[in-house]
Amino acid sequence: MSTPHQSEPARLGSNENLLGPSPKALEAVQDWVQRMHIYPVTEDAALTEKLVAHIGQGITADQIVLGNGSGDVLGVIMQAYLERDDEVVMATATFPLYKRVVADFRAKAIEIPVRPDYQIDIEAMLAAITPRTKLLFLCNPNNPTGIILNKAEMQDILDRTPKHVTVVVDEAYVDFADDPEYPNMMEFVNASYPVIMTRTFSKLYGLASLKAGFGFGSAERIAPVKAIRQVYESGLMMYHGAAAALSDEAHVVDTVEMAKAGRAYMYEQFDRLGLEYIPTQALFVTLKNLPIPAETIVAEALEDNVILRDTTVFGLPGHLRVSIGRIEDLERGFASLERILRKHGHYPTTE
Repeated sequence: MSTPHQSEPARLGSNENLLGPSPKALEAVQDWVQRMHIYPVTEDAALTEKLVAHIGQGITADQIVLGNGSGDVLGVIMQAYLERDDEVVMATATFPLYKRVVADFRAKAIEIPVRPDYQIDIEAMLAAITPRTKLLFLCNPNNPTGIILNKAEMQDILDRTPKHVTVVVDEAYVDFADDPEYPNMMEFVNASYPVIMTRTFSKLYGLASLKAGFGFGSAERIAPVKAIRQVYESGLMMYHGAAAALSDEAHVVDTVEMAKAGRAYMYEQFDRLGLEYIPTQALFVTLKNLPIPAETIVAEALEDNVILRDTTVFGLPGHLRVSIGRIEDLERGFASLERILRKHGHYPTTE
């Protein structure tokens, strides 16, 4: 089975919002293009106030820090908290940026393998904490597994983490988690736990190129981060685009519906093709126990102009991550997967 050539790739490798950017954000950015020569002196305060209203639950402006994407916020957190030879505990199979940035600050990444069921090994992570540990990183839902730490598990971690350690929870995919046991992290902030969350506008709002992100937590934990944040670090287009996206309820609904429909469709297609997957709470599904090496599938999918992701760099070799997108994007992806399976003698379970 061959796939027709498409001029635009089916971008199923980077977990982008394939519906495109928030229309309200796009309009706001266009309005401010003519003023790109102006420094954004107070625009960060306006976005922060929008986030105060969006997050709610008693949060105040001094509990929020902005950045050029959540990755930038994570880097500033490490800059604020880490000194040479400090330790950061994290899972092995998780977002690789954590380890790279830890190395930038000459600190040590203490990596804990996930369990055979892909769950975070809570006991091993807590046991790895030493007096040199400054940060404990959790990605929730985790990338690349799509698995969550539920409220009880998060409570357990925070209750047992020593006070000299700040727990950093990367919630890049929080908006796609529909498990009723997913934790509301503001409850822990309001209970004075030592925790900081990071979030991004790249996924739900489709603003990946604007590089808009933020962190929030207790004022005490956020203060050192805000103190070293660079002035003018982001531009007018980011501030106004992100602020407009927060009010774009229709785009949010459409994106979440796309993710739900896409997830169900992918499960059906994976089952049809006899491929095993990890049930997800994120904007991607990861395949396991592949009949063909992941790197082979990625390379051969490019022949069909389909982009997939080998998760070796995430500490999960032998797995393949497929982004959730529109049905038309996914149809191209599955046509390519079926062609590759047939080529290598692995036929679908049903004809």
